[in-house]
Parts: sequence; structure tokens; C-alpha cells
Amino acid sequence: MVSTKINQLTVLVLGVVTTSVFAQTTPGTITNLGGGIPAGSAPQTNQTIGAPASETNETGTLTRAWSIKPRIGLTETLTDNAALNRAQGNKEGDLITQLTPGIRIEGQSARLKAYLDYALNAQMYAKSDHSRTQNNLNSFATLEAVDNWVFIDANARIAQQSISAFGAQSPGTTTVNANSTETRTFGLTPSLRGQLGGMVDYSLRYNRSTTRSDASRVANIDVSEWAGQVKGSTPFSNLQWSGDASTQSVDYSTGRQTDASRLNARLTYAITPQFRIVGSGGWEQNNYASIDQQDRTTHGYGFDWNPTERTQLSAFKERRFFGDGHNINISHRFPQSSIQFSDTRDVSVLPNQFASQGYGSLYSVIAAQYAGLPEPARTAAIQSFFLTRPTLDPNAQVTSSFLASRATIQRRQQLALVLLGARNSITLLLNRNLSQSTLAAAATTDDFSRASEIRQEGFIINYSHQVSSLSTLNALLSRQESTGIGSNSLRTKTNQYQLNLATKLGAKTTGSVSIRHTQSDGTISFKENALIGTVTYTY
Repeated sequence: MVSTKINQLTVLVLGVVTTSVFAQTTPGTITNLGGGIPAGSAPQTNQTIGAPASETNETGTLTRAWSIKPRIGLTETLTDNAALNRAQGNKEGDLITQLTPGIRIEGQSARLKAYLDYALNAQMYAKSDHSRTQNNLNSFATLEAVDNWVFIDANARIAQQSISAFGAQSPGTTTVNANSTETRTFGLTPSLRGQLGGMVDYSLRYNRSTTRSDASRVANIDVSEWAGQVKGSTPFSNLQWSGDASTQSVDYSTGRQTDASRLNARLTYAITPQFRIVGSGGWEQNNYASIDQQDRTTHGYGFDWNPTERTQLSAFKERRFFGDGHNINISHRFPQSSIQFSDTRDVSVLPNQFASQGYGSLYSVIAAQYAGLPEPARTAAIQSFFLTRPTLDPNAQVTSSFLASRATIQRRQQLALVLLGARNSITLLLNRNLSQSTLAAAATTDDFSRASEIRQEGFIINYSHQVSSLSTLNALLSRQESTGIGSNSLRTKTNQYQLNLATKLGAKTTGSVSIRHTQSDGTISFKENALIGTVTYTY
């Protein structure tokens, strides 16, 4: 079975690579599409993040549109608790060897922007028979199929995910954990964008995505959605209007199908160029709270305020079928630091890691710090940040997650603070989530079969010190706590402490040594200590 999965994934990766490379191979002027890596998407852990995909010659012309960087890594992990699903008194140590070949491909041309990072983790256990392989894939592609009209977006991600918020939370990918599973999501979105009579902008898109997991008790999820928008100006220069329509169908293999439709009209009035007020009204119909379709009117109001290029503040509140929904975003960039906050309440039909709101991943948080830089300097600055901080996973989610098998109402609060110095930096991420089940008749295999509400909160703080031009010291502290509301028995708290020293061993080789301590209390209790050594070579 493992061999079959690897063969299937190899075909997938080769197909994406071939399509990306041969779709646009002619060097030329590259459209500024926001950098070599999209906000919210980033390379997997234990990879070297290289230079931007384009270079400039003496005449100022971009001469290279594609970057292909193979790599290989070797990690040795000595742990005193290799299988977290065992009782604390029966924990068993092991020496785990992980060989990680990988490749990163990125590039952009006049019509195509693509990014792919894939790694295969081959893990061998010295004392037990848990040897296995894990896949990690993060990729996207955007193709302008017809000039300034037809666009095609595609994305794919494969990662290890926690099944339950109350199960053991893995301190690393080599840990054997019954609460962790490999999850795959693939999406394709063709769209049309244009103007009618030079007065009205329009867009129409179709989104199809599928999510699959190796765990039988986790739902397979298929999403099909149509969405359209028209917007334009009015005879009053400060007043603009827009109209949106959407219909969505989501099928859960362990639950039931949900269908939802929305119509919404919005007016935006600019009191000043920096301050705009917004009002909306509409209608929605869905079968979230009832097996039969129910409909109701909606209305909302809010504002957008951008007093400077470095400061943004927006807030919107809307009356929905589940009560009041809202979306609040605040961000400010200082010369050497940034602070970002988001607070949202809305319906979510996918698990958090596949439907990220707010700032999503750590990569997107760091990318916001360099938002004022021109390309490719912005991309180079982001890459340099992660190169000098090897313990930070660019794909780490600001918000914690678990695999729900139904639609939920989610309140997500996220705070990110980045402080950058000449030799020292601090990254602080805080999150708080409250998830509620919405369905009248739903799946019986996820956490909501045991708790109607699930609260998750925690933080990640990383301190980094540049010891020398070649070496960096990192200290990492994280805490995540999950509680089932109304159930005293559902509670898990996990603390992790990690110290890492990384150094450059050669022109293309880096090495690191880490010590880690993890402790979990509550529904699942365990302790784990590990010594980790890694060497990575990038071709």
C-alpha cells in the first residue's frame, strides 16, 4: 500500500513539474505577481530556502524565470518516547533515522506563476517495526489562459495532521502517533474576469476541491462552488457598489451533504481617501441547522481605515442565520517590527488547515513584515529570515487545527508580533478558537460527537540570536490547550521546549543540533525528550 501511494504521488509530482516548466519556458519580462512564494504558502520544514526565481542582468532585464533546487537531508533523532499512544509507564526509546530527498521549483512568466515544494520522509526505527514514509507537498499554479480574461488556479497540499484536538499532539514528524494522519487536499479553480462597457467589473469562478485522509474515521470532503461578482461606480465619485452571488455544495463521506446559497449587495462610501464606510444587505439559504433548506435575510455594516501605508484597520459585522458574524483585521508595521491581529466569526466547511482565515501560516506573518519592499527584495528578505532560523516551520499554522467532519461555526482570534534586530529577533504567535457544530444531523466520528463546543488556545514564541555570520541559536516555547465545553473529561494541554544551534557547514550544506522536551497533560498524558541532529545539502 505504501508503495502504491508513493508511485501515485511520484506521477502527480512529475505531472505538476512538467506542466509548470513546459507551460512557460521562454525567458522574458516577469509580471510582478507578488513574489516567488505566495503569502500563506511556504516550503516544508527542513528545506533550504534559496534565491528568488528571477535574476537581472546589466541592462535591467529579467533573464531567468525558473528556479529548480533539489536537496537531500539526513536527520537522526534519539528519543525516550517514540510511540505516544503507549501509556506513560510503558514508553520506549528509539533511534530514528530519517532520509529526506526533496525538490523546490518556482517561477513566473508573463502568464504563469507556479510554486512546488515536495519532500519524501523515509523513516527507519532501530528498535521497532514502525519504519514508514511520509509525504509533504505544498504547491500552487496560476495560469492566465486567455489574455486578461480567463485564469486557472490549481493547488495541492499533503501534510501530517492531528485527527482529534484531545489526542496526543506530535512534537515532531518522526513520532509514532495514532492521533496523526497524512491528509491530502487538491483544488482547481477556473475563473473569468473582465469589464462590461468599461463601466462594470465582473468575475465568475468555479472551485472544485477534494480532501482525503489515511484515517478511516476522518471524512473525505468534496467541495463544489460557483461564485460571481459585479461591481462599479456611481454618478457620485465617492460611492461604489458591488453584488455577489454564490452557491456551494459540500459532501462529507461520514456525514451528510450540505448546500448553501447567498446573494449580497454592498455599498461603499469614501468619507476621505483613507476612510470608507460599508453597508450590505442580502439573502441566504442553507441546510446547516436543519435537514431541510431554510432561508433568511442578512444585513451588515463596517469600515476600512488606512491612515498610512503601514497601518490598516477594517471591521465588518453581519447578521447571519447563526447570529452575528464579524471580520476584524488590524495591522501595523514599524521599521523593524510588526503587529497583526484578526478576529473572525463565520461558517467553516473545511478543517482549519485547509480553510485558513486571518494570517494562516507563519510564512504569511513574516511576509507582512516585508510588505513595503519591492520585488525581488521582498522575497529575498523573507527567505533570509527562515534561512537563519531553522527551527521555524514556515508552514506552521498560527491557529491550531484538527480534522472536523462537518460544517462548524468558528470564532478565530489570532495575534502575531515580530521584533527584528541586528542579531536578535522574537516571533510571538497567539491564537484562540471556539468551534461549534452547526448541523442538525451530522457525522459521529469527530470531536463534536463528544462535545458541542471546542475551545483551543495557545502560543508559540521563538527567540533567535545570530551567534556569528555562520551560526544561529534559537529557543522555542509553545503551548496548546484544547477543552470540550460542557465536558470536564475532554481537555489536553501540551507544552514544548526546544533549543537549536544551526551552522553553515559548506557552500551548500547546513547542519543543526536540537534538544527537545514535550509534556502533555489531560485526556492524553505523556512526556518526551529528544536529541536531534540534521544535515541538509542543497544542489
